[in-house]
Amino acid sequence: MSPKPFGDKDADSSGGGAGGRTTGGSSILGKLIGGQQVPGGKSKVPAYVSNDLLERLRDTVVGLQRNPDVEIPPVSLSAFVEAAIALAVEEAEEQHNGGRRFPSRPNAKLKTGPPVG
Repeated sequence: MSPKPFGDKDADSSGGGAGGRTTGGSSILGKLIGGQQVPGGKSKVPAYVSNDLLERLRDTVVGLQRNPDVEIPPVSLSAFVEAAIALAVEEAEEQHNGGRRFPSRPNAKLKTGPPVG
């Protein structure tokens, strides 16, 4: 598994561009977690993180951008987060599904609330 570069030129540095489009769902949250993804588009991630971790994330991205020793710094917070999510997903697939992608969900919508299981 090779690390993904942060320098995604297509990343939306504002975090709220029109590139992330979904279809279906009647609310913004429904569109984010339950709609059909338009191929090649981008979507916001409906997740909460602690305020401390969010500040560390922001500081890390800026620190990497300012560090002359970083060969390919992240072009945006979005690019950094996308690379981190990709790495975490690949590791989970490797450790828990024989390196294969997990099967598609039987229902397009994710259950909100307590964890499944």
